[in-house]
Amino acid sequence: MTVSHEKQTSHQPSTSPQRYNGPARDGDWTNYRDTITSLYLDQNKSLKEVMRIMREEYYFFATEKMYKIRFNKWGLHKKLRAHQVAELLVQCGKRAAVGKTSVSFVHGRKIDADRLNTYLRRVSPARRKELEAILSGRMDLGAAQKRSIEEIICRTPSPEPEPEPVPRRIEAPDSLRLPEECMQIVHSYVGGAFEAALFQLTPENELVFPRRGKTWLDPVSSARQLFVNGFTQQAFHMLKITFDDYKDVMTRQDPSLLVETCLALGALLQSGPGLAESLVRYACKMSRIVFGPRHPLHLLFMRLNTASPSDIAKFTSMIMQSYLQAVQLTSRLKPTWLATIYRAMLNSGFIETQAAQAYMEELLADLKESTSPPSSSSSASSSPSSQAGSSPGRDDALRKDVELLQYHLSWLVNLHNKPTEAAVAAQTLVETRSRDARLARFSCYNMLRTLPTSHDVSDGEAVELMYRSLEICEAEFGRNDNATVTLLATLQTYLRRVKRVAEAERVRRDFEVRWDEVVEGMGRLNTQ
Repeated sequence: MTVSHEKQTSHQPSTSPQRYNGPARDGDWTNYRDTITSLYLDQNKSLKEVMRIMREEYYFFATEKMYKIRFNKWGLHKKLRAHQVAELLVQCGKRAAVGKTSVSFVHGRKIDADRLNTYLRRVSPARRKELEAILSGRMDLGAAQKRSIEEIICRTPSPEPEPEPVPRRIEAPDSLRLPEECMQIVHSYVGGAFEAALFQLTPENELVFPRRGKTWLDPVSSARQLFVNGFTQQAFHMLKITFDDYKDVMTRQDPSLLVETCLALGALLQSGPGLAESLVRYACKMSRIVFGPRHPLHLLFMRLNTASPSDIAKFTSMIMQSYLQAVQLTSRLKPTWLATIYRAMLNSGFIETQAAQAYMEELLADLKESTSPPSSSSSASSSPSSQAGSSPGRDDALRKDVELLQYHLSWLVNLHNKPTEAAVAAQTLVETRSRDARLARFSCYNMLRTLPTSHDVSDGEAVELMYRSLEICEAEFGRNDNATVTLLATLQTYLRRVKRVAEAERVRRDFEVRWDEVVEGMGRLNTQ
């Protein structure tokens, strides 16, 4: 087939990015042939560069061997071949003999006279002998060579100026392109996780999360408080241990991985400059090691790694919301888990109070509807199988879920960012001890986080709150738990504020002793 230069420059395939759907197929090669040709020949990019651009900008995945097979099939060669030069010399010579000027094309690519002269000047002795043999007719061309020279054209130059090359595609600014790409990758990741059975569902289609008393995210929350209270060395040490254990968290790849990573970024953004970026870089490198360069999570972290520090929070918020939406297209998320996540997103500044309130009101309405007794007409018409899902145990669990959601919603409406929030959080810790360990731990960290903004809680009152909370944390979580030791660090700060210096020194020494025990126990985090 002969391809003219005009046709080559005027045709531009649709090359909008697609999400990862496996290695490139025949149709993909056809759709992107002009794009790949432009990159490799017109823009003179190396094969490695072409592969990277096609992978990162178009989600087009193929091995180096696959590219080389296609290049041979398409006749894409950056270096001229001896048989091509011979044909160019013959055609241009015939035209020159009758006084015609020529412009030459090989596979639709313009070959100017300077390039032809450069080839003749630099050609090796062996290639020169081959060229002379072809021109003299002493060497017969193979079938592939004959097909190749059929796509060599020499013609009279056009009198009009050549059109400007059509851009490969109009590039959107990163602020628009990165969010769109991140959303596509998140949906690809979630879809693949369900297809590969990485994410499990209950018979009620509810997504299964592993049961863990605490997560690897707890030390990140502790590190944030240590930074706030001036224990910088200990905070960095805790982050190092957390980062070291992130590989195990990533390998497990349960449904909480992406959510917890985003919430960790939120905590680090509030802890100090450069900390969130460090986690992004670490996650990018570790995901390549654990999953490989084409895995959606690695592609996602790669894009976060290119974001400016000011954009990381915005993109992380969008990733979390995209993830929650994508998961709920296939499964149901436990409402109380969602409520906790919305509160954590609010605390990280990922969503506004009004948005979190609207989400929780919707969750509460759905839960109340599921706990409402059926009407007499619907009850009479319902089958025994439809009534089997209702049981005293299930109904009791639903009622508890409703109460917990009402608590979270009431907190948002009446207490969030209010001057007494820390005091109420401490009271919640008291009320939930031995009943709901996760909510108790959440309340402890929430109290520590909100103490600086709870202006109606005096420093003296804060000390009393923390002493009472410390007693509960030691009993419920242990003397050397992250939350307990972090509480000690904050307590000594407030003791100094109220001029109880000797007491503060005693608490600090207690903290340092326990800290050594915490580090020893955290040699490997218990993430099971």
